[in-house]
Amino acid sequence: MTRRVSLEDESEFAIWRFGGVVEEAPSRRVMIGHRDKAIGESLLLLLSLKGFDAVYAADVIKLDRFLKWWKPHAILLDTRLDSASDYQFTRAVREEPSNAGILLLAMSNIWPLDPIAGLKQAGFDGHCRRPCSLWRVVDILEGYFVHAKAGPGDLH
Repeated sequence: MTRRVSLEDESEFAIWRFGGVVEEAPSRRVMIGHRDKAIGESLLLLLSLKGFDAVYAADVIKLDRFLKWWKPHAILLDTRLDSASDYQFTRAVREEPSNAGILLLAMSNIWPLDPIAGLKQAGFDGHCRRPCSLWRVVDILEGYFVHAKAGPGDLH
């Protein structure tokens, strides 16, 4: 049995922007972009078990194709897929007005460290440092969708 350690430090896990658009449909679509197939597929399975609709791709070319026809509510992106191009994929997602409501969550490096300011500037809405527990990523997403559905004025 693993122990869930509370990690409330923004340098490890955080969402900076709330207020994405969540459809009334029961579907919560999450696109996973991760370099490591085992992690990507594990996230895919865990999200599916938690009631999310999820797809996985190991490169930004496939992610871009999914983005255009699948219209996800959230993207989990391993920064190793996009940092070499100075987050060109992330910036392109943010520049497209139809993607305004998409949550972009970086799965960022611990070494070398992806600076939080750089992630925010690229257009990410939040991050979790790698290595991170997959359950924590799912908890972050579940919390985000509950918050987005309730609306900012409904929180206590």
